[in-house]
Amino acid sequence: MPSARSTRVEALTIVPPDRRQHGEALCDMIAKIFGGDDGYYRFHDFCRKVYVLPSHYDWKASRIGLIGDQIVTHFGVWDVQVRIGTARVRAGGIGAVSTHGDYRKQGLMGGTARASVRAMREGGYDLSTLFGISDFYHRFGYVRAWCPSVYTVNVSDLSTERPTARVRKFTPGRREDITRLYNREHARLTGTAVKPTYPRGTYPCPMEGYRWSDARGRTAGYVILRPGKDMQCVEAAGNPEQALRVLAGVARRRGFREIKFDTLHDRSRFIKHIRQGNCRADTRYYHRSGDMIATINLASTLEKMAPELGRRLLASPLDRWRGRLVVADRRETVTLHINRSRVKVARGGRSRHAIRGGDRIAQLLIGTDDPAVTFETARMRVTGDAARLAEVLFPNEHPMLSLRDRF
Repeated sequence: MPSARSTRVEALTIVPPDRRQHGEALCDMIAKIFGGDDGYYRFHDFCRKVYVLPSHYDWKASRIGLIGDQIVTHFGVWDVQVRIGTARVRAGGIGAVSTHGDYRKQGLMGGTARASVRAMREGGYDLSTLFGISDFYHRFGYVRAWCPSVYTVNVSDLSTERPTARVRKFTPGRREDITRLYNREHARLTGTAVKPTYPRGTYPCPMEGYRWSDARGRTAGYVILRPGKDMQCVEAAGNPEQALRVLAGVARRRGFREIKFDTLHDRSRFIKHIRQGNCRADTRYYHRSGDMIATINLASTLEKMAPELGRRLLASPLDRWRGRLVVADRRETVTLHINRSRVKVARGGRSRHAIRGGDRIAQLLIGTDDPAVTFETARMRVTGDAARLAEVLFPNEHPMLSLRDRF
């Protein structure tokens, strides 16, 4: 008689989930795994109303593993538009990766994940990002995407002056004024999502917002807080000094001595401002875990990046460079045909100017580090003028995705 383990593995059927057929059971399993003993009903309700059923969850690219009619594995994909400079690429955000408790440690997730990655490739995704556990996702091509920094400011270092505009508290949700402000200020910041992401503009964690208006009554800025034992600001737009006055007032009323700023972009107007005063930054580096990225379709990514690459060349000493640059990852070889600052993309090709880097080519595309660091640590093969070109085409962009847009 075959063992229970061999029977279960052989019986696994991997399919895209059907919203009508599997939606409720999928929400149930996700809530049981991620909601905890006390949060099942809250998380189940959230899955049904925000996170899965009415969201940008991709039913075609996601995958579930079935034994009989029971869902035992899930690899979820959320469809997000992500910026690389001025370019916008389609990224599959991976979330709610889960295996039913009775079927763990049997190797079932590997096939489910690989099937989903193939579906993303076939479905037109460019990249994929996730926030994962240690030493697992690298086997599917994911590498470190960025190094998240948390900035901390002492409230005693902030002004005691009141904001110059009237401040109103609001519940973060789908608001066109907030979306418009965020997209305007983050229009060229790599790694940020094009809002709105969640159609109803919310997120699993409860949050609160404060906004202020200009002389015409239009929203001019806002801050969004994640309540907890620390005072944590996770998003801001508008005049930074006004924002700090708002935050300082809230912190003093509630007895907080520090304000933490998490998942704000390192090149944002706000973070640039607070670095002019007293603050400290805690930067976290992860190996094979944390914030990760994978190239799903190298050619389509570079095609969408081509105008941005041209702009970068035009502003550099290499604006008159002509030739071909080959960029290759584990699956694809792509040639950039460069004529001064004009860039065209072709599949395949050869050139003495080449970058061959396996999965870590994704780090060049998103600008995880300085190219020279990526070349050295990844032991990439770099020939001809490729190193010089990479400094211009693929600079360190300090990418970051806001907590409110995660999946």
